[in-house]
Amino acid sequence: MLVSVAVTFTSTSALAQDGGLDPLNGKPPPTGTGMLVAGSILTGVGAVNLLTSPLCKTSMIPRDTQDVCLGSSLAIGGALAAVGLPLLFVGISRHNNYVEWKRQHRAVALLTDLGVAPTPDGATLTWSASF
Repeated sequence: MLVSVAVTFTSTSALAQDGGLDPLNGKPPPTGTGMLVAGSILTGVGAVNLLTSPLCKTSMIPRDTQDVCLGSSLAIGGALAAVGLPLLFVGISRHNNYVEWKRQHRAVALLTDLGVAPTPDGATLTWSASF
């Protein structure tokens, strides 16, 4: 097994200019993945609900429940979209901040891509990368 370690000497003023994040003691910013997933799901379900709400006024739905169907479809679809869109936008913003942090802190970012996976004989060190 080969292990390499890099040590960098820098002044404290250089660390202060780094945006307030100490890569040795601080954590990386949130990736925003959870908000992206939740926002996408809520927005998608809300949009489908809004787009299919005109079906409530067709002959497929009994005449006495058409108004209730239309009102509830619009209310539920609108509420889901109203919650999902802000989550989606905040998730995009957080993910962009995370990508910028990874670009600025390449060495520390590589360490965040390391993981441990259980195997029948113990554990395996993993490294994930994306493009």
